[in-house]
Amino acid sequence: MGTHMRKLTLAALCAAAMACGGGDEAADPASRKFTYGAASSPTAEEQAAAATAEGTTADAIALRTDTSATADARASSVAGLPDTMAASAWGSASVAAATGLPGAGLERTLSILGGPSAAALTGFDDPACVSVSVGSIAYDGCTITMGTDAITVDGTVTRAGSTVTWSLTSTLTSAGDGYSMTVVVHPTGSLTFGAGTVAGRARSDTSATVRSGLTSMHLAYTTLADLDLEHDGNGCITGGTLELRRVWTDRVPGMPSDGPYADAGLLFTWQGCGVVLVSRAI
Repeated sequence: MGTHMRKLTLAALCAAAMACGGGDEAADPASRKFTYGAASSPTAEEQAAAATAEGTTADAIALRTDTSATADARASSVAGLPDTMAASAWGSASVAAATGLPGAGLERTLSILGGPSAAALTGFDDPACVSVSVGSIAYDGCTITMGTDAITVDGTVTRAGSTVTWSLTSTLTSAGDGYSMTVVVHPTGSLTFGAGTVAGRARSDTSATVRSGLTSMHLAYTTLADLDLEHDGNGCITGGTLELRRVWTDRVPGMPSDGPYADAGLLFTWQGCGVVLVSRAI
């Protein structure tokens, strides 16, 4: 699985550890519905999210039959679609320090998630933990260790006929001067391919717990991407829609529930290859 799946795990972890909001919990995040305003041209951030969707569509098309060394990276791209799009469109709210995480711990967390130590990762401790066959890509106790930090990945991507499904679990544990952190990311989903079409859902459930002394912070959220797209066979999206949602399921007490901390939704509508309009939740 290598660098791309690790980027998925680290990106989701960064969002989880560094963002929080407030409000009511939903029994099932997928049931959260949004009303959207009129469509308009995308912002730079939304355009970047749309570009991610286009790249992932190309990966998904190729993933159906890929048994080469690139299959792992493509699987990671597909499983990571909702979190990667959300990071581009909405970013994250850097409020971890307000919850009592000490400065040194915050700096260490940032270095793990987005700094040189993350970028320098080259592979799992045992690359043989990843197996690629015609019908599946399996991750069996795959680990990456970085000092006192560790990532563990398990799960399977299954390819059967016109459908690709996946269920993966990534767990990161980290310990530093005065803090410890555990983050679990669970990407699941299913995509079905027709003649020039791809439809389905990609979902990622993330929970994080950070402890510092007697202080403990826990939060959780779900990102979902619902696809109903047309493409030209080469990965270029030519029509259809993609709804991106981020729904908080457990929030740090006392945090605001509006602005960057609110549940969020975007509806992308393609008008042609590389041409997309965006409607925002109201």
